[in-house]
Amino acid sequence: MHTIRVRRGVLASSLTLALFAPYAVAQTSTTSGSDQQKSTSSSNSQQNGTPNAKELKTVVVTGSMIPRVEIEGPAPVVSLTGQQIKDQGFTTLWEFLDSLPQVGQQSSDPSAWGSSSVNARSVNLRNVGPGFSLLMIDGHRIVDYPQPLNKQSNFQNFNNIPTGMIDRVEVLASGSSSIYGSDAVAGVINVILKKNYQGDDLQVTGGGSTRGGRDYGDVNFFGGKSGENWHVLYNFEKSNRTALWGSDRPYQDSVADAGYGSWSPASRMFGYQYDAAGSIALSAQNASGQYITPPAGTCGKFTNSQLSHSYSVTTSGTQIAGVTDNGYYCSQPTMWQNWVLTPGSRSNNGYVSGEYDFSNGLQAYGSAALYETVGISNTQLNGFGTGEFYDQTTGQVINQAIRQLTAAEIGPSNTHDREQNWNLQAGLRGTMFDSRFNWDLNLNTQKYTVREDYTGYDQNAMNNFFLGKQLGTTTDSKGNSIPIYAMNWQQWWNPITPQQYNQFAVFGTNTASSWLDQVQFRINGDLYKLPWASESIGWAAVLEAAHNGYLLSPDSRSAFANSANFQNPFGAYLTGGGTRQRYSFGNEFRVPLLDSVTWTISGRLDKYHDASRADVARTWGTGLEYRPFDGLLVRGSYNTNFKAPDMQAIYLTGSSSPVGYYADPLQCINDIKNGVSNSTWCNSVQRSSSQYYTLNTNGSRLLKPQTGHSWTYGFVWQIPGVQGLSVSADYWHMGVDNAIQYLSGDTVLADEAGCLTGYQTNGTSALSPYTAHVRGSAYCQMVTQMVTRNAAGQIVTVNSGPINEASLYVSGIDASLDYKLHTDDWGDFRANINYTDNLSYKQRVLASDELQNTRYNMVASRITWIGNWHKGDWDVTISGVRDGGMRAPNYGSCNTLPNGIQPSMINVQSGTETIATGVCQVTVNGQAVTVADTEYTGHTPVWITWNAAVGYQITSRVKAKLTVNNIFDRVSSIPYYAGGFEYVTTGQTGSEYNGREIFATIDWKID
Repeated sequence: MHTIRVRRGVLASSLTLALFAPYAVAQTSTTSGSDQQKSTSSSNSQQNGTPNAKELKTVVVTGSMIPRVEIEGPAPVVSLTGQQIKDQGFTTLWEFLDSLPQVGQQSSDPSAWGSSSVNARSVNLRNVGPGFSLLMIDGHRIVDYPQPLNKQSNFQNFNNIPTGMIDRVEVLASGSSSIYGSDAVAGVINVILKKNYQGDDLQVTGGGSTRGGRDYGDVNFFGGKSGENWHVLYNFEKSNRTALWGSDRPYQDSVADAGYGSWSPASRMFGYQYDAAGSIALSAQNASGQYITPPAGTCGKFTNSQLSHSYSVTTSGTQIAGVTDNGYYCSQPTMWQNWVLTPGSRSNNGYVSGEYDFSNGLQAYGSAALYETVGISNTQLNGFGTGEFYDQTTGQVINQAIRQLTAAEIGPSNTHDREQNWNLQAGLRGTMFDSRFNWDLNLNTQKYTVREDYTGYDQNAMNNFFLGKQLGTTTDSKGNSIPIYAMNWQQWWNPITPQQYNQFAVFGTNTASSWLDQVQFRINGDLYKLPWASESIGWAAVLEAAHNGYLLSPDSRSAFANSANFQNPFGAYLTGGGTRQRYSFGNEFRVPLLDSVTWTISGRLDKYHDASRADVARTWGTGLEYRPFDGLLVRGSYNTNFKAPDMQAIYLTGSSSPVGYYADPLQCINDIKNGVSNSTWCNSVQRSSSQYYTLNTNGSRLLKPQTGHSWTYGFVWQIPGVQGLSVSADYWHMGVDNAIQYLSGDTVLADEAGCLTGYQTNGTSALSPYTAHVRGSAYCQMVTQMVTRNAAGQIVTVNSGPINEASLYVSGIDASLDYKLHTDDWGDFRANINYTDNLSYKQRVLASDELQNTRYNMVASRITWIGNWHKGDWDVTISGVRDGGMRAPNYGSCNTLPNGIQPSMINVQSGTETIATGVCQVTVNGQAVTVADTEYTGHTPVWITWNAAVGYQITSRVKAKLTVNNIFDRVSSIPYYAGGFEYVTTGQTGSEYNGREIFATIDWKID
């Protein structure tokens, strides 16, 4: 291993600064980057020796290609070992990353209906978006997950990398496209796998949640063997995590626990009456809309069902004008008992790597990794709705009949995502020019496939089962033509068997694949020494070529056009595929301007060949490090960044999905303007199966690269006079221009209504001025043409897709405190606190729009802490996370009156900003009347969880550890005005459902 020699003062500064990185571990062996080669040999290693000189090996830290002595550089890097991840109670890499202060909230909910990537997890650095963070393993890019995130975009899966294989993780939460190219806009997460290990080790972990669900088992075997000129490391990990179902968490499934946004005070006054299709287990309505009372004892025959009484409430001003008795039906008091909250998984992962040293200094290396995972989920149990028909059996018109099938009726019907991810690499590395320069040639190929097996149903066959064959048509009281059936009420009012269900069940398979082939050549070394500096100018360069692509192959029977014969549970038909070639060249220089000042500068050129308008991207970056005295570093960096057009956004073709539960802002606004109270068009859960519309999504080949910039400045400081105490603080800012903005169906409908009427809905009965876009603008002309309506004004189709217009600017502060204390009698102590405050989150869709700061609509601050005590055979770790509050649903609107009336807020316009006055009013006999109420300014509460781990060295080879995650068993409640389809908690961490989890681990060092 090559070394360099440094002066005592520089060495002291380097080592103390290593303490300042959050969770930092000073590495004295060669680390990652793509430079898994031997450390560089400094040209001046023999020139600056002094009697007090000590040897310190150089390291490659994420964010640079040049090996260096100092762990800290011009931009902060978070580093944590795999063991420290486990000590904090995390069983997966994603769980750990999701807890970091630099990581924003999830951009998707894997349990959501229609989720297109239920088995994967993305990471959202700085809240910029998952696609703007780059995942690497050992300094090399990772292939994209085959299925799209939110049915729209590519991303990388952080959920399939086994923690047992991780040596450490480095997180650079700042742009670095000039080093790594596309996607590194918000930062880089570099996972370094274990490399240097001798002997064999077996770790066995088991546990689960004390509230039930999420049972966990993990067996991890790893080891290494060495010879005179070779080394091999091997790792196999097998793990199983059971799914967490709604039935495991009844606190969040009950309608009684839902917010007022789902179940209003007026409804609560008269008992259960949440007449949405999702909560109706079994019902039938006659022509007047009156429920037909089920036969006695019917509801008790079905799992999770009870007899409920329905009422409708009408209001006038601040008074309840009337109550209508709608009859009885079977309801689901715990609506989503069979809904998956977090999917389960079974994983088998293997990894082997090796190195061989030739006698001439040349080294060959290679590795092979295979990650196999089966994800287990269930997006929704099948339901059946009839629409209006004439029943020949009873001689009456049935307006609507709804039948929610149960798990007992369907039998095993989970969705299984079977994943396989290969990662193979081989390379050569060595030195040249009398060992002044190191070079590394690496070839890498990866492939990721997903086979998704699921259960759906044949709607025509189900219709025949319950209704029989159509017997003709007739005319209802409104003159509408309706079909005639002879309904089988015996089968309707009684549970069916799984064998009967199989008469109309269908089994589908979606497949998706992605691949990445890349070759990379790196070189680094020392150029020459400036006369006034003690170190040489460092230089590194990289040359890359890559080919990647993806292909979506959904079951062709699940196309929306075939929905009568094949209903899939995802409500989506996603197609597309394409390839891309990339060629890149980059340079980096590290220049010691003075012994106390170091300047770095880098530049990169990326050339793309694909179907988009991407061509050549040029990025550059620079950084400055100033060390006025030992123990203090003042630093700053600036980078230009870019992200190539998303391949899903380019090649997505003709994907469509049915949307059945939606609000219609245009009709809602018109109803409110016309004095219609409790308009069903304002409520996203009041649609029925006869009011579906088709959402069409297509990619665009006109997309251009998204450009960005970032800068940081701050300091790291070892506090004088206090051994082992250090602090750091950094301001960061990053921006993205020309960003790809997906116009969702909800966005299109909201903007269509605003552009046409000049209003937006605020609650279910209040209006405020629409200010998102200028009426008559190019955007408004575009968005109004994206919606097709029938003669009655109901939505028929909505078109959506990506546009290259958005801008986003975010900024904030990171701070950390680290303290180490050694005592002879009480052992060793370590404490670390990390804090991030997101000061601003400004975004707009079009360049002509005003920037809007929506910081408070998400968690703005997060604090993490970890404390460790070690003495003899004992290790104790205490850690925790604190998420700040955020604005609750309905923030800025009027409080709901005790009788369920929802007043509207009086707003005034100040320039381009709409300001709420805090004055609320209702309409009485066409006149606005002010009510004694105020603006609602509720926030979700601060969220805090604590974790602990206690380890004991039983023998020299056996260690036991007990880990408790979420010690105080915290689960969050539903926000007061929250509504929605699933009643899931929103906003802060991923622990709202899990509660306390306990794990026990045995670690046996075999030899």
